[in-house]
Amino acid sequence: MTVTTTGEVFTRRWVVDMMLDLARYNGEVSKSVVEPSIGSGAFVGPIVERLAASGAPWTSMFDSLRGYDLRSEHVESCKTLSRSILVNAGCPIADELVDAWFHTADFLLTDVPEADLVIGNPPYIRADNLDPTLLAAYRHYCPTMSRRADIFVGFFERGLDLLKPGGRLIYICADRWMRNGYGKDLRAKVVRDFAVDDVLVMHEADAFDDKVSAYPAIVNIRAGKQGQVNVANASDTFGDAAARHYLSWRDTHEDGYYGTDAATARMDHWHTTSAVWPDGTPDELAWLADLARFPLIEQAGVTLGIGIATGADKIYIQRDADVEGDRLVPMVTPAAIKGPTFNWTGEHLVSPWQGRSLVNISEYPKLHHYYERHGEQLRSRNVAKRAANWWRTIDSFNPALLECDLLVMQDMKLHAHPVRVPAGFYPHHGLTWFMSHGWDLDVLGGLLLSEPVERQVAAHCVRMRGGTLRFQPTVLRMVRIPRPSEVPASVAADLAKAFRAHDRARASAAAWRTFPTL
Repeated sequence: MTVTTTGEVFTRRWVVDMMLDLARYNGEVSKSVVEPSIGSGAFVGPIVERLAASGAPWTSMFDSLRGYDLRSEHVESCKTLSRSILVNAGCPIADELVDAWFHTADFLLTDVPEADLVIGNPPYIRADNLDPTLLAAYRHYCPTMSRRADIFVGFFERGLDLLKPGGRLIYICADRWMRNGYGKDLRAKVVRDFAVDDVLVMHEADAFDDKVSAYPAIVNIRAGKQGQVNVANASDTFGDAAARHYLSWRDTHEDGYYGTDAATARMDHWHTTSAVWPDGTPDELAWLADLARFPLIEQAGVTLGIGIATGADKIYIQRDADVEGDRLVPMVTPAAIKGPTFNWTGEHLVSPWQGRSLVNISEYPKLHHYYERHGEQLRSRNVAKRAANWWRTIDSFNPALLECDLLVMQDMKLHAHPVRVPAGFYPHHGLTWFMSHGWDLDVLGGLLLSEPVERQVAAHCVRMRGGTLRFQPTVLRMVRIPRPSEVPASVAADLAKAFRAHDRARASAAAWRTFPTL
């Protein structure tokens, strides 16, 4: 993986040419181009080559290009590269042009002129790895860099703000901002003020000089009104020839094509909210759009959430503890649902809660003594510093979860693994729980086990390494299912049997009888 300490990833030449062709950029001096993070010149070289080949007067090119980088050696190498191209093309003012074009500066904090095209591969640096003072400055000027946003989110915002009417931002960059919580403000900005013209998912393509686990996509965003969108999913064989095929196709009126290199389609519209933008093949995206006629899972009579976070599991979760008996609440933990059925492993929550309220600790001397034995660690938690009752857990307690059977599943799994848990066991924070008074839980469990639901989760979540899915409430709340009354009795019976046998294939076959086909 070739990623420098400043977050640079080296882009292949055919990718750069494709992106410039997406912009229909042929070196027109009337078009102002900004490259926000020039690095070693992967984009600079092809841009300058097109400028030099345009035949325009050399003196007309001073405002045609601006490039920025924090590292002076990058700026000097880009000047050297560009000077060589210009001199070979017969330019007599090469030194003056490169001095006007390239600057050692922080793109996020520097005055940059408006642009017809902002293009490049912005740096990959997590917010956690930035100096706090610098991060605060970035967030001041780029407010979409909220939460734990990677620095490339700021590069999107800043680049979009530079666009003239009709101008384009074309980046190859990690696409997680389309689905992660930290990308919500950026998604809102895009749907409010801009148009998405192309999204080319490049997760499998060999887009960089070395193997990079960056989950990249090429996005083409225009300052204008939203219209049709070209979407594509590239395979590991996608390269220069496939890029030219894609560019040719997008200039036709054909709906799309499927080949060994890519699957493409045209969507009539793009997403209109800041909610997660789903991922998938063109057919999967069309299928997801068709699912809009189904209610969201919570509208279909299902309540769901995450188990209790304590801030100190080694203290609060015990098989046994010397406290008052009613302070030990049986728990369901990930270890209890490794198999297809619940197998309690004996853990309890050493609970400071009575219903939804904290207990009067003075009435529970054993509990008080137990917490005091671990007082230093408990008081050091952020929740204890903010609360008067330092012994509380991070999350409050929901007694309703003890009153009925639940379905639970682990947050991170390759496949959905719902398990039914009898009443009386409280869920651990590593588990997502489902509760319903309208559903037969075995039928609901069969749906959750099935392919139609898992495909929705895969489209809305950020996959972890190895393809692991995130079955967390924020993702699952975007899943659509029929209402219980809309599931035929024969389908419900098959779903329940499949769930009890933990038969994913049978559950999927039954579920597809209620969902549109893919």
